[in-house]
Amino acid sequence: MIERPSLMDQLSFGRNLSEKMLSKIISMGEPKTVAGNYCLFREGEYHNSVYLIVKGNVLLDTFVQGRKFIELLTLSDGEFLGCSPIISTRPMSLRATTLTETQLLVFQADELKDYCEIDHDFGYQFMKEIACIFARRLMATRLQLLDLFLPPDIDSAVKPKVN
Repeated sequence: MIERPSLMDQLSFGRNLSEKMLSKIISMGEPKTVAGNYCLFREGEYHNSVYLIVKGNVLLDTFVQGRKFIELLTLSDGEFLGCSPIISTRPMSLRATTLTETQLLVFQADELKDYCEIDHDFGYQFMKEIACIFARRLMATRLQLLDLFLPPDIDSAVKPKVN
């Protein structure tokens, strides 16, 4: 059983939200525990669930033709994932797979969006948090791309050789 008050203390999501707003979000979630190596959603499928990791690890990866799956990010306790359905009805852009037994709170994106429409203050603050998630993950992906494309010895690649 997930203890909701103690959960609020370990969240990385929603640190800027009031306790009342966090409590509202948490109350909308349904607790679920899944085994390791469980696929929460697949790239290209339509999905309406959004997840908060209570305890566990979830790998986000993407399929690259000719290279199979490329690992992008591992999420852990207190992080939100699968946020795309809150923003649009497009298919998921990544695959999410649990690496360990994982305790989750599962939300229905439509329910979260509807509440954002009802309570505009909540909606504004909640969407700011979602935007921050996207920004952090975009930065993490950017850093990975830099690692991929920069020469191994960056010092010699940047500094001209002097004779």
